Amino acid sequence: MAKATSEFINREISWLSFNERVLQEAQDKNNPLIERVRFLGIFSNNLDEFFRVRVATLRRMVDFNKRTRTDLLFDPAQTLKEIRSKVGDLQSAYNETFAEIENQLEAENILFVNHEELSVTQRAFAESYFRHKVRPNLVPIMLGGGNPFPELADDSIYLAVKLTIGKKDAVKYKYALIEVPSYLPRFLVLPTVEGKSYVMWLDDVIRLKLMRLFSIFDPQEITAYTIKITRDAELDIDDDIDKSLVEKMEKSLDRRKKGDYVRFLYDERMPDDLLNYLQRKMKVKAKENIIPGGIYHNRKDLMSFPNFGRDDLVYRPFPPRPHADLVNKTSLISEIRKRDILLHYPYQRFTHFVDLLREAAIDPNVKAIKLNIYRVSNNSQVINALINAARNGKRVDVIIELQARFDEKHNIKVSEQLRDAGARVTFGVPGLKVHSKLALITRREGRKDVHYAHVGTGNFHGKTALIYGDTSLLTADQRIAGEVAKVFDFFENNYQRVTYRHLVVSPYSTRRKFVDLINKEIKNAKEGKKAWITIKLNNLVDARMIRKLYDASNAGVKVRLIVRGICSLIPGVKGMSENIQVTSIVGRFLEHSRVMVFCNDGQALYYISSADWMTRNLDHRIEVSTPIYDPRLQSELTEYLNMQFKDNVKSRIIDKNQRNKYVTAGRKKEEFNSQVETYKYFRKRAGK
Repeated sequence: MAKATSEFINREISWLSFNERVLQEAQDKNNPLIERVRFLGIFSNNLDEFFRVRVATLRRMVDFNKRTRTDLLFDPAQTLKEIRSKVGDLQSAYNETFAEIENQLEAENILFVNHEELSVTQRAFAESYFRHKVRPNLVPIMLGGGNPFPELADDSIYLAVKLTIGKKDAVKYKYALIEVPSYLPRFLVLPTVEGKSYVMWLDDVIRLKLMRLFSIFDPQEITAYTIKITRDAELDIDDDIDKSLVEKMEKSLDRRKKGDYVRFLYDERMPDDLLNYLQRKMKVKAKENIIPGGIYHNRKDLMSFPNFGRDDLVYRPFPPRPHADLVNKTSLISEIRKRDILLHYPYQRFTHFVDLLREAAIDPNVKAIKLNIYRVSNNSQVINALINAARNGKRVDVIIELQARFDEKHNIKVSEQLRDAGARVTFGVPGLKVHSKLALITRREGRKDVHYAHVGTGNFHGKTALIYGDTSLLTADQRIAGEVAKVFDFFENNYQRVTYRHLVVSPYSTRRKFVDLINKEIKNAKEGKKAWITIKLNNLVDARMIRKLYDASNAGVKVRLIVRGICSLIPGVKGMSENIQVTSIVGRFLEHSRVMVFCNDGQALYYISSADWMTRNLDHRIEVSTPIYDPRLQSELTEYLNMQFKDNVKSRIIDKNQRNKYVTAGRKKEEFNSQVETYKYFRKRAGK
């Protein structure tokens, strides 16, 4: 079985279990109805990426060597079979959930209609929309007749069209493809009738006018079936020394468009002749890559499902709160000089960090601003602030990771914008992906340069900061800020090895440091001292770190873990992990922060980090963890973690069987939703 060995849970099955928790949010009747629709979209989006990355990787492993094994020693071929079975189960549950939600939407007077169910008025509205918005950019592609089969775009959807031409004995068939425009909203909201709202899929707007599109063939019948393909998303960057990294990335991104198909999803109503034709032309052979589905694909678009003005069917707004130490202050730099500050997104304002950059951009005493970028939003306020700083004569150094998966094109564009403004842009470290979340402001104060630093768990991304739970440290403590400066020096001169006394930096010291801290807890436990470990991560996969936590459990160390996504550790097994408990919180916000706390014989040590405990983060990326020295902030983190462990609404128990049972302890007395309560906590601290 690929599900679990005696030591580990298969990472792929664990990931699917995480996505099942997302599906549970769509099934949860306590969530607002339209938010449940959007969770269906998140589930679909997650599954798309899973196929593009993980399934594609497994396929390559099988094709390379049938005897190869994953890092945790699972058989890739067997894992692919397990995935197909699990995805099939999830898809069935998904379809049932969608049908249930559709009925509940109808009860709320929100109705889906297709092209055959329109009233006269609705049909006229949809036809007008087709004529003015859709038709100008539709390009039907006729298949066969000696024409090469087109390269289908990953992440797009197509209508596979079958035309029946002629009558009786003279009947013949033609096939065509129509790409559904991705630049248009996937849903067309129709005029309200007698208090009822109506919505139709863009696919059906096109189906409505198929006869018009293919009128030159005078077809007797036209049917259309949605298909979607998923390609291998791995980038193959060549070693041509005559090309810049940007040129190599652009060439590699172009090749990604032609990557191998790893999933072919089709409308299960499609006739066999059309299905066989498409499979043959696309050269999709592996059974696990061919998946029947419903009428509509790319249901990730449900993430942007309209709300029809129904505030009662969406989440109550949780606007980020100001930080009590930063609100209405004339200088954020002065406030950071007084004390370390933790920002907790999305509960507190990301704009505080933007305001810090804006202040630095115009402060005559600021000499330099440095930042490393993994992902930023479109029209990023962070990038605008850096551009402004460069134009004001500041030295601006930006390290951009061009290989941030699916953000490569955007990061190339950002690098060009920064360079045009006069910023110095470099592209990470050869052979290592830069995943740290660092910023450094250098200011002349008296006769010396003083560093102000940011070390965080999440990206400098204004949009995701509204939904991702992340933590950022702003500090003028030169023990930390001075070492952040060393990291930036390393980016520029990465042939030099640097020693860090405070920061923990991958790939050089993260594994060793946290193993040492676990070993210290083991030693204290064996000596009869208090010994415990609390860790919050997105993913826990690395075999050596898992085994070290097993060692801690066997020594009597109490280990509490919160792992949002993949967890390959098996908790609660006598003689191996009986002192380890693992929960996962999936709710309104995406839990993304990484926090580690070690008892240290009563003098607890606190860290926040950009790194998950995966081999890639520990050994193959630049990641930075920082200690939190300020006792006030340590108490703040303790309170934050305690709220997470107290959750009995959105917290699930992680176990060997991947059952995703909810934590219910204390629910009879009072429900405790950690995300809601965390928001209330920071709202109270803001004094509002």
